[in-house]
Order: sequence, then C-alpha cells, then structure tokens
Amino acid sequence: MQIEIERLDSTGEPFAHIYGVDELILDEEEARLVSEATVTGRASRKGSVVRLVGIIRANVEVNCDRCAAPISAPLEVKFDTSFVPAEVERKAVEKAELQKDDLEYSIYEGETLDFDELVREQILLALPTRSLCKEECKGLCQTCGKNLNEGECDCAEKKIDPRWSALIGLRKDQE
Repeated sequence: MQIEIERLDSTGEPFAHIYGVDELILDEEEARLVSEATVTGRASRKGSVVRLVGIIRANVEVNCDRCAAPISAPLEVKFDTSFVPAEVERKAVEKAELQKDDLEYSIYEGETLDFDELVREQILLALPTRSLCKEECKGLCQTCGKNLNEGECDCAEKKIDPRWSALIGLRKDQE
C-alpha cells in the first residue's frame, strides 16, 4: 500500500487497506495469515514528518512450540509510527551519535510511503513469544518424534542413554 506524502496535511487523511492471505509473507517466525488482514487508520504530515496511527486486524496461524500443531491466533494491533525522509536520517547519522529521539522514527524515500513493511513488522511484533496449543501440551518425543498428546511412545522404555548404563548395574546390585 502506498501513501502519497504531498496529499497529507496536519489534519490527516483516513486510509484503509485489505491484505490478501498471500500478500504478506510472515515466514521469519513460521507464521502465516489464514484470513485477510485489514488495516485502517489516519495519516498526517507536519513538515517532513509523516505520522501513521491505526489498527491492524488479522488472523495468524503459528505452530505450537512443543508439538508443532497449528494454532490460530487472532490479532488486533494498534500502531502509532512516525516517518522522516531519508535525508534527515543521513544528517542524524553524520552527527556520529544517535539521540533517543532519533530511534522513534522510521525512514521513507521519495514522494510515497510504502506501508507494507510496517504492517508486516507490526504483525510479527504482536505474535506471542510462546505459543502452546494447550497449557498441558506434552510435546514431541525426543527420540522418535511422536506427538505425546496422542499417546505414549515405546522408545523411552527401550533406549537408555549410554552415559547412564553403568548405573543400571548398581541398581541391580542393591536389590
């Protein structure tokens, strides 16, 4: 989605966009959109600074961290981001020391602001840091990979870590 910077003023202009399932790729976190993502908000400009305020609604599918089962996660992300032209950022870098205020801005180049990367970034930041299909999830067997939520596996009884095999003899001697 593109926003024309010259059309903006300090009162702001509303915007809305719907991203299709294949339009935003979230592959870094192995997350994927399972329905359309809607973005609504207001864009305003004061001098060369462009400010975007809005909300993103999406339904994302992630994998359980223990058993890798897919989990649907509805997201509602509010954002408030300011952009400055690339020339302003270059001047700040030439000062050789970033100030706290410099970290509050993103960069745009040219006459339009590409909004897609911001939406993608906001969705990834809103993903839960730990995703579980259920709190009691048992995960996968470390040896055979069976989903332990579906039942126990036999490999834990058969295999003994060779580092501990000498202790088995001690246990039998004590009995």
